[in-house]
Formats: sequence, structure tokens, C-alpha cells
Amino acid sequence: MGFFKSIFSDRKEYPELDAASPVARQLEPLRPFLEGLTREIKDSLEVIPCPHGAFVFIGKPPKKFGAVWIRDGRVTNLKDVAARKSGDEMMALVERLRAAYQHGAEAPRFKTELGGKEVVVAPSDRLGEEVEQILEQYVT
Repeated sequence: MGFFKSIFSDRKEYPELDAASPVARQLEPLRPFLEGLTREIKDSLEVIPCPHGAFVFIGKPPKKFGAVWIRDGRVTNLKDVAARKSGDEMMALVERLRAAYQHGAEAPRFKTELGGKEVVVAPSDRLGEEVEQILEQYVT
């Protein structure tokens, strides 16, 4: 089974996130939210630590993705934002998030288990700050 999985999977292998690392400690207060997402969402998740929380790309960014922002004890997804924004504003938001993801493409990535599911973590200060600035403009 592992042989076929490696042939047919487009998923990359990443090193394990050190549980004692600053990034792991930064994500620890968000663990209940992140584990809730892993139970609800079957698609792949990529967590971007941000200065005031975390952003989660869902699916296969930068091409096709959903997203969730965890901040101040709240989880906001793009569907929530779409209910309050015009189509043009949503397209602009998605394009800016796509561009941010591409800017951070070279950032190191790690894997960790949350809620029994393997997720990818991209601990890039630059990417986290860029994503948070975009979200603050469109979401808050």
C-alpha cells in the first residue's frame, strides 16, 4: 500500500515539527481550534502561524483552496467573509492570498499531527505577517 501511495500521491514529505520548537509552542494555544478543523475537514490543511493566531489553507493552494483564520478565540472561514463582501472583493481577497502563498513557497515546511490527522506547518514570519495584513484589510 505504501508503494502505491507514494506513486499516486502528490503530497510532499516534510520533516517532523519539533514539539519543543517556538512554532509548536506558538500553535499550542490554538490546538483545540486546529484539532476541530482536522475532524471537520477531510481535505489537506496547511497551517501558517501569524502574529496574532494562525491561517489555514485548505485543499491545494495556490490553485484551489479554502481558508480559515483563527484569531482572538474565533474561527472565520472564507464563506463567512463572502456573505459580507461583493464578488469583486472576494476575488481580490483570494488573489491576494494566492499571491502570498506563492511568495512563501520557498519557506520551510514541517508536518505534525493534530487531532489524529497529519497537517503541514509553514513557519514563515514573512508569510504569516503578509497573510494577516491581507485578512485585516478584508475581514476586520
